[in-house]
Amino acid sequence: MRLAVCVVVSVMLVGCAARREAQVAHPAVIDVPGASLAGKAPGDSLETFMAKVRTLASEARPDRIPAATVEQQDTRLAAALLAATVQPDPETFRTVAREYKRLHIADQALEYLHRALRMDRHDAATHDAIARVWRDSGFPNLALGDAQRAVYYAPASPVVRNTFGTILQALGQKKEARGQYELALRLDPAAAYALNNLCYGWILEGDAPKAAQACQQALSVDPELAVAQNNLGILYAATGNVEAARSAFAQSGDKAAVLYNLGIVHLARREYREATDAFKAAQQARPTRLAAARIRQAEALSGTGGGE
Repeated sequence: MRLAVCVVVSVMLVGCAARREAQVAHPAVIDVPGASLAGKAPGDSLETFMAKVRTLASEARPDRIPAATVEQQDTRLAAALLAATVQPDPETFRTVAREYKRLHIADQALEYLHRALRMDRHDAATHDAIARVWRDSGFPNLALGDAQRAVYYAPASPVVRNTFGTILQALGQKKEARGQYELALRLDPAAAYALNNLCYGWILEGDAPKAAQACQQALSVDPELAVAQNNLGILYAATGNVEAARSAFAQSGDKAAVLYNLGIVHLARREYREATDAFKAAQQARPTRLAAARIRQAEALSGTGGGE
């Protein structure tokens, strides 16, 4: 059965992030942040690209805490910074980087990850974390080198195999990405995140039965894996079952994400007024630039807006 790829591509734009954290909408592919790995490797020369990342990180976002005061305002970040000051090591530096990444401050996350790398250049966990920051900042091509180094230094880690897969997928190498997810599952049959990513990969390939099987397996391993529920919603929407899609999205537990995804479903079905209403409700639940852009798109398509 072939799927409506327009639905998949639209939802994929939401992006990737840490498991079970609130986001603009639940991601299509996931990884496991903070996993313990062994390893070590030479670092990348990233300075020439840092300006681009700083620009991305400093863009005005209605859902972002101002960077100038974030260390005082965010208790999780403050605690991580204190721990890194008291005990500076790769693990505490990676923890600080995860908190900056959560707050969409990619340049500071990279700075702390490179501090960790200077202490242990063979650390696969640090290379894996750097790769995920670049990937989630919209530069999967820059993530590739660190993802490969992470695999080199921890070839038996399902976590780094999964991250490598998500980057290959972002680069359009679907078959190779699927191979990494399958290898992650051989290394850890209970890796629900890899099963979910297989599900999404099959969605991209247009194979509904295989996608549904992988998502259901992921949920059997981890019933609280919201992103797998989201991917099931994509499947149902792509096959025309809007009510089942609505129910699956609702299981994710994120009202703004549910409304946004429903808007994507209506958009794909050319129900533009319904899409506009859903995106507006999502924007009211949690304002984001992405939802605002979708409102403009849906209004233009329905004839109620001023154009593209």
